[in-house]
Amino acid sequence: MNGIKFKVLFFVSLILLNLPANSENKISTELVKIIDGDTIILRVDKNEFPARLIGIDCFETNVNNRAFKQAYLNNLSIDNVLLKGKNSKKYLKNLYKNTDKTYFEFKGLDIYKRVLAVVYFDDINVNDSMKTFGGCIVY
Repeated sequence: MNGIKFKVLFFVSLILLNLPANSENKISTELVKIIDGDTIILRVDKNEFPARLIGIDCFETNVNNRAFKQAYLNNLSIDNVLLKGKNSKKYLKNLYKNTDKTYFEFKGLDIYKRVLAVVYFDDINVNDSMKTFGGCIVY
């Protein structure tokens, strides 16, 4: 296991071990960066890590193999895929704009060792909102 993967696993384990027994499993966090509609960078204390919004799949924002696959599977042009991806990212940024508190629920790690999470901006379940209004599909 490389150093970054170990750090993420170790860090998340520490967070989970320190949760109070009656906690709703929501971990207070800070949003550092929005990568796209379903991937963000979070910070807890001084530790930053990538988080993938579980249960959704948004279109890509850059030309890559996955974007071409999305275009093919959805009968879209590559330009439409990128536009939908950029619109999802924009929706997520707007959703965050006036947020006072950000939380996440840890749901595991994906194959890339990103934290799988349900994210909340104040009382808004971001994952659900992205499915309903953000142009993302159920995954």
